[in-house]
Amino acid sequence: MGQQYSHLSSEERILIEKLHCEQHLSVRKIAEEIGRDKSTVSRELRRGLWFASNENGSYRPYRPKRLKTGPWTSGPFYSALAAQRKADLRRRGSRKPRRMDSDRLRAWVLDSLRRGWSPELIEGRLKAQYAGDPSMRISHECLCQWIYAKPQRALDLRQYLARGRKRRTRKKGRKAKGPRIPMRVPIADRPEAVGSRKGSAISSRTRWSAPRRRGAA
Repeated sequence: MGQQYSHLSSEERILIEKLHCEQHLSVRKIAEEIGRDKSTVSRELRRGLWFASNENGSYRPYRPKRLKTGPWTSGPFYSALAAQRKADLRRRGSRKPRRMDSDRLRAWVLDSLRRGWSPELIEGRLKAQYAGDPSMRISHECLCQWIYAKPQRALDLRQYLARGRKRRTRKKGRKAKGPRIPMRVPIADRPEAVGSRKGSAISSRTRWSAPRRRGAA
């Protein structure tokens, strides 16, 4: 059997922060202290770098000239709390949604597709007929991804879809057709000089000034 790997724990990250930031030990020494490979420690130190802008992108700490040392002047440093938070986000993002892990759900979906039902209709019918059964759940997006996945190509399930493409296309936003401003004149076709400033000011003043009442001073 090959070597078994495990993720770093929060206690190990706290120990790495102490050995690296307080005792200033090398990567090899830290790896020996915690019983890990030095490549694991080196990768963890790179991933766990903490910047002040990580919490607030507009925040920039004040650095007086007389202050020569400190966490804000020495650049980014390793933070066990920030490293653990990043690890939790990576682990949460790597979890793939559950897709067709039930034979009962798979058989029901295949039968519905052969009837000509759309993925949106299948999702709605599952919610209505099996409201109290969480195992009979699948979204239309996951269903489309499952249909176009490599293991299902032999079944040729895309033929039951309204648009049976060989490959699934990415969804794009709507693009406005035609010019944004109707009947606009390009800059190249406009005259070089519209008029003098004096004339424009006079015409603007006479055009937009409010009319005076009779007898007003």
